[in-house]
Amino acid sequence: MQKSYEIPYCNSRSSIIWPLLYMAGIFCLSSIPDQGVANHALNPLGWVSPNTQNFIHLPVYAGLAGLWVWTLRHWFARFSYRLIWALILTVGYGVLDEWHQTFVPGRFGTLTDVGFDFIGATIGLLVYKLIPH
Repeated sequence: MQKSYEIPYCNSRSSIIWPLLYMAGIFCLSSIPDQGVANHALNPLGWVSPNTQNFIHLPVYAGLAGLWVWTLRHWFARFSYRLIWALILTVGYGVLDEWHQTFVPGRFGTLTDVGFDFIGATIGLLVYKLIPH
């Protein structure tokens, strides 16, 4: 009789794949050059004004922070450590992504966007904390 080794669904440290995939998605979107054409085929947000695009940072980074705090439950037993590390990882990635955008034609990184990333991450962590687990 052959032994079966099952990996519990998202019940191990392998759940780190979800925030990493989410970050890869953010990276792909922030790698799209701004051609100055409103309906450019590669830019799914080309029709949205730049000011409105700044506010999109809020839900995007709230989601990333929520994924990190959920994933870190396999590394830290204390909830406060998970919150702190989720905030560090999320905002740290936001800083790196803004820096990355300085190399993309037609794009630029700003501290304002990092501020929106921080606010979004904070909102995501507050919402996560309020949801009963």
